[in-house]
Amino acid sequence: MAKRSLMLDVFSIYVPSFFIFLGMSIISPILPIYAESFKVNYTLVSLAISMYAFGRFLADVPVGLLADRVGRRLMMILGTIILTVCSFLNATAPTFALFLAYRLLEGVGSSMWMTSRTTLLADILRPEERGRIMSYFQSFMLLGSSAGPTVGGFIAMAYGLSAPFYTYSVVGIISLVLTFFLIKDPEGIAKSHGEGSGFSLPTVRRLLANSSFSMACLATFTIFFMRTGIRSTMVPLFAESVLHLEADAIGIVISCATITNLIVTIPIGHAIDYYGRKPVIVINLIVTAIAALSFPFTTSFVAMCAVAVILGIGTGGAGQAPLALASDATQSEPHGLSMGVYRLFGDIGFVVGPILLGVIADNSDLRMPFYFTTAIIIVNAVLVQAFAKETYSRKREEQGAATRLE
Repeated sequence: MAKRSLMLDVFSIYVPSFFIFLGMSIISPILPIYAESFKVNYTLVSLAISMYAFGRFLADVPVGLLADRVGRRLMMILGTIILTVCSFLNATAPTFALFLAYRLLEGVGSSMWMTSRTTLLADILRPEERGRIMSYFQSFMLLGSSAGPTVGGFIAMAYGLSAPFYTYSVVGIISLVLTFFLIKDPEGIAKSHGEGSGFSLPTVRRLLANSSFSMACLATFTIFFMRTGIRSTMVPLFAESVLHLEADAIGIVISCATITNLIVTIPIGHAIDYYGRKPVIVINLIVTAIAALSFPFTTSFVAMCAVAVILGIGTGGAGQAPLALASDATQSEPHGLSMGVYRLFGDIGFVVGPILLGVIADNSDLRMPFYFTTAIIIVNAVLVQAFAKETYSRKREEQGAATRLE
C-alpha cells in the first residue's frame, strides 16, 4: 500500500475510536454503584464488569476468524450496533439478571469492534512505525476515555444512575455512522487473509510457543486485570466506601489517570519505536505496580488524584507496547487469528480481575485487592524481562549499522 493510503486508512478509524471509548468510559464511574443498587454484594458487583469481559472472551477468537473471512469493516459495524442497543437496554434492565445478560451481549459487540480494529492495525502498520502510529491512535481513544468518566459522573449526579447508559446509546449511534462511512478494509488484505482461513490448533500452538508473542499476551492480561479489577472496580468502591466520595469526584479521579495517559502516550509511542517494545513494557509495569500499591494508603480526594496520575504514567504504553510486540512477532501469521488470541488473553484478565478482587474484598477488606494486584504486576515485569525477545528497536538498528560501517 502507498504511504498516503496507509495514513488515510489509519486516520479513518481515529474518530470512530474516540466516540467508542467516550461511550465506554461514560459509564465507568457509576457502573459498580449502579450494579450495587440492585442490592447485591461486592462479588456480584464485580460480576457486572466481568460479564462484559466474558462476552468479549467468548467472541475474541471467532471474531478474529470472521474478520479474516468477511473483512474487518463489517464486523466493526455489527459490533457497534450491538453496543448501542445493549447500552440502552442496560439502562432499562428491571432485574440484575437481565442487566448481566445485556452486559454479556455488549461485551460481544465490543469484541467485534475492537478485535477487528486491532486486526486492521496489524494489516497496515510497518514495524518501524507501529509504536508511533499506535500512539496517535491511542490518543484519540484516550481523549474519549479522559472526557467520559467526568461527563458520566456529572450526568449521573444531574439525572440519575441510569442516565449515562442512555448517553452511551447516543454516542453509539454517532460511532455507527462514522464507522459505516469512514472505515474501509485495506484493498486486497481481507481477501488474501481470508483464503483458507479458519481455526488451526497447530497455528495457535505455534503462536504461544513464540516467547515474544506469549509475553505480550501476558502483559495485556495483567494490564486488563488491573484496569477492570482496580481502576474500574476497586478504585470507585474504595473511594465511595472508605473515603466517602460522590460520583462526580470518583469520575474526576478516574479522569486524572486517563488524562495523564493522554499526555504521555505520544512520547511513549516514539520510545517504543526507538528504544524497543520490551523496555517500555517493563518500565510501564513497574510504575503501575507503584500506583496499585499506593491507592490503599490514600486518605483524601487529592491523594487519590495524585496516585491516579502515577497510574496514568504507568499505563501510558500499556495499549500500544504489547500490541506492537505481538504484531511484530506474528507478522507472517494469519492476522485475525493472532490478534484474536492476543485479545483473548486481555479479556481473560478483564473477566478474572473484578471477580477475583471482589472475592478478596468480600473475605478481607477493600485494601487487600490492591496488594494482590501489585504482586501480579511485579511478577509479570520479571517474566517479560526474562523471556521476551525484542522484535524491533531503531536505536539497536542504528547501532548495528554504525558497527558495520566501522
